[in-house]
Amino acid sequence: MMEKQLVPKLRFPEFKDKWNSLDLGKATIINPKSSKLPDSFIYIDLESVNNGALTKEERILKEDSPSRAQRLLKKGDILYQTVRPYQKNNYFFNKLESDYVASTGYAQIRTKEVSNFIYQYIHTSYFVNKVLVRCTGTSYPAINSTDLSKIKINIPTLPEQQKIASFLTSVDTKIEQLKKKAALLEQYKKGMMQQLFSQKLRFKDDNGEDYPDWKKKKLGEVCEINKGTQLNSEYLTQKGLFPCINGGINPSGYTENYNREMNTITISEGGNSCGYINYLQTKFWCGGHCYSLDNIASYMIIKFLYQYLKYNESKVMRLRVGSGLPNIQKKDINKFTIQIPTTLEQTQIANFLSAIDDKIEQVQTQIDNTNSFKKGLLQQMFV
Repeated sequence: MMEKQLVPKLRFPEFKDKWNSLDLGKATIINPKSSKLPDSFIYIDLESVNNGALTKEERILKEDSPSRAQRLLKKGDILYQTVRPYQKNNYFFNKLESDYVASTGYAQIRTKEVSNFIYQYIHTSYFVNKVLVRCTGTSYPAINSTDLSKIKINIPTLPEQQKIASFLTSVDTKIEQLKKKAALLEQYKKGMMQQLFSQKLRFKDDNGEDYPDWKKKKLGEVCEINKGTQLNSEYLTQKGLFPCINGGINPSGYTENYNREMNTITISEGGNSCGYINYLQTKFWCGGHCYSLDNIASYMIIKFLYQYLKYNESKVMRLRVGSGLPNIQKKDINKFTIQIPTTLEQTQIANFLSAIDDKIEQVQTQIDNTNSFKKGLLQQMFV
């Protein structure tokens, strides 16, 4: 039985030896003694890492650094977030020789094994579940370095570690390439929206002539703005036929009923995300902290209106009032000024921007599928 447990389901054919089981603290050094910190360095705190990459690389002086900046990284070191460790996106693998200094909110892991193998291993559900059962605290569950070091891990020989790490790194590289592609498409769309909605770039009609000037109207003149109906949390589930859209960016839950039809524009009414513009292509429940744009005038192309409002989302958000829980009042949204081209020009703009959205969605689907593929690999290539 033990033999089966120490042989992965999916394996490169040239490897036959069983894996060895040992404590993480035996395979690695957790929080090694750091050398003297340099006079200046890049500080990695719990807000610096997202999806395994540094999003903040600000160099600071040693004399200005916080007291938690204590761990000087070497190339190949791993940072494992010990506070709320289920936030796996905050793990970091140092691939560079650089003056990185980490917060004590991380466990610093150094090993003579293949570092990237260990880094991939700590992403497995097997390892994460072992960590979670050892966490203490409720608001900020955490694991200390002693308990972390006692978690059993299973590792093969160095050549097999290297082969697995290299293969999974190639999958990570593919995911990163797709993310960069999505980011470039987002950037391209943002630039085109700026050109189109500032009217610096205009389409021509079928005869190559300019379209008429855009007309100004108030949003309340082109549609009805209706507040949704509050649905108590007891009627919401994690899965269901229809999303419940409220004040946040994501659905607050799901329900078996709906009160709005598909292809509806919404504006978040209250909360930290109030003013967020969304376009629902499915039937949904419009909640008590959400406005829907209904009975849109026949001369308005709905996807143009959505793209226009999305471009001006920051202006809509500036309509918010209240210091505690902000909200946007209906009268202010009604008075929000929009500029409207002819229906034909609206259609061209909407089709152009929607085509970019389709490409972004296709790339995001590739990202999701590749992430699912890697998740399956992690389940089968490790024990």
